[in-house]
Amino acid sequence: MEDKVSILQKAISVSELNATIHACMDSPIFQGLEVFGEVSGYKLSGPHAYFTLKDQNAQISCVRFNASRDYMPKDGESVILKGRLDYYIKGGRLTLQVSSITPVGKGLLFLQFEKLKEQLTKEGIFDEAHKVPIPKYPRNVLVITSRTGAVIRDIVTTIRRKNPVIDIVLKDVRVQGDGAGKEIASILPRVDKLGYDVIIIARGGGSLEDLAPFYDEALVRAVYKMNTPVISAVGHETDFSLCDFVADARAATPTAAGELVAYDYYENIRRVKELSSRMAMLVSKQVERKSMRVNLAVQRLGHGAKSFYTDRANRILTLANKISTLTQDKIVRADFRLEKAMSSLDNLSPLKTLQRGYFALSVADKSVTSVRGLKIGDVIKGQGADGTFESTVTSVEAGE
Repeated sequence: MEDKVSILQKAISVSELNATIHACMDSPIFQGLEVFGEVSGYKLSGPHAYFTLKDQNAQISCVRFNASRDYMPKDGESVILKGRLDYYIKGGRLTLQVSSITPVGKGLLFLQFEKLKEQLTKEGIFDEAHKVPIPKYPRNVLVITSRTGAVIRDIVTTIRRKNPVIDIVLKDVRVQGDGAGKEIASILPRVDKLGYDVIIIARGGGSLEDLAPFYDEALVRAVYKMNTPVISAVGHETDFSLCDFVADARAATPTAAGELVAYDYYENIRRVKELSSRMAMLVSKQVERKSMRVNLAVQRLGHGAKSFYTDRANRILTLANKISTLTQDKIVRADFRLEKAMSSLDNLSPLKTLQRGYFALSVADKSVTSVRGLKIGDVIKGQGADGTFESTVTSVEAGE
């Protein structure tokens, strides 16, 4: 008991520790500092600006009071900050309080990307001759992005607003941080062989550092080698990554990528019905005109030699009526077949199948079509009408 009391008497509180650190910040060595680095995440909150100053190995939080009257740098820009260190006791945070900002040109990271872009341009990686068109009526789309972000929800919502039959598959990857670009690059050769009509590589906006994976040379070269058409939807409308330049098409935002691949299913159905009705009307009018010409010819023939041609005239009228009846029957049968085909197309929709209680099963992004293809330990993903689930195979019994 005495040992515990002794230890407690020697220990200091968090408040005392932070107050001591704060007092150290008053040392002259931490006043009037001049620090060089790149600006990231610069934003105004009222009259004050908050941002991060970083280099390749470290970063520090910065605040500039009354920043609206000062120079406002862009993300990725290299600057020299003058100020002093401050330690926030309550939150335990170290901050560089900036008194002045001096720009010194574009950031090192930006310059590195520009150098890589120049090199790849000389190699012809970005040439339009290597790009393939995006399918006008895709059956299935693979979206490569993070499953936790808003990007996949935006893309799915956009596509489903116009088209209920396109099959949308998600490949979950990291879209930020060291190694994210190489991770995406490593999976592209595998998904390229799975038969997707188009692949979307997407993430939301962010600073230059956040988008760095999409400037990765390995990712750019992997996209260049793809046979499947690739759409790059990275960042906001003003962001242009190297992935945008090498892809077969660039979408300004993930939502725009959804618009690009989703043909208007409902409009197509409406147009087919409209054209069918118009064709039936034109055929009916043509038959009517031909019948009138036949009737007039018969009348003229009857007046010239009524007694001789009466029998023949009646036969001609009978044949004309039969032709008209057969033509109308064909129109009715054609309309019936069209309606049946459109109903079958709607029934083939993956969503219709799921709504009837079925589930779409897949292992490692490949559809499960046979028990013989499964093995114990496989992780099966199930897609139903009301959500998804995952399960592990514990036994496999194949039928004869």
